[in-house]
Amino acid sequence: MTDIRTQKLLYHLTSMENIESIIRDGLKSRSSLSLSEFVDVADSEILESRKSQSLENYVPFHFFAKNPFDGRVQKNHPNKKFILIAVHRDVAKNQKWKIIPYHPLSGNQVEILDYDEGFNKIDWELMNQRDYSDTNCKNTCMAECLSPTTIQAINFQSIAVCCSESENLIKEFKTKYNLKFFIDNKPQMFVKSND
Repeated sequence: MTDIRTQKLLYHLTSMENIESIIRDGLKSRSSLSLSEFVDVADSEILESRKSQSLENYVPFHFFAKNPFDGRVQKNHPNKKFILIAVHRDVAKNQKWKIIPYHPLSGNQVEILDYDEGFNKIDWELMNQRDYSDTNCKNTCMAECLSPTTIQAINFQSIAVCCSESENLIKEFKTKYNLKFFIDNKPQMFVKSND
């Protein structure tokens, strides 16, 4: 299995319905969006908990695809198409993003750390196990890398899609807005309804 620590990208899952506004205006924190601007797929109870810790002011990314968060959201919305926006970890480091080394709602006190400190505090060995039946492992697999600012599409490394229809639509937007990110048609990066 791949060593997550040595990988190069961070991932943000969102509904395909949000893609044009994201490409046009950037990937924004929840606090800088109005409900009319995007299709919300997050759990309302989780959102309230995140808000109580001021996490709605950041754009959250995970360290690998098909993590427990991504799986839950996709299973809760089986009729929606999703995309994974990938940003290079060097962008996060250079722009001074923050890291929470485990799921912020795990019951532990939330530690929002500077990038290097947070990266070194993640239990990578435990994360690599990806054993979601183990609570500690599951919480570690939901460590977050947080952007304090809007991420413009010029900083996207790639967008992964689950089908050709999504790929073709994103190609149109990519051309319309003159952008250079890769488009990866990789259904294996997404959770199937029977997983």
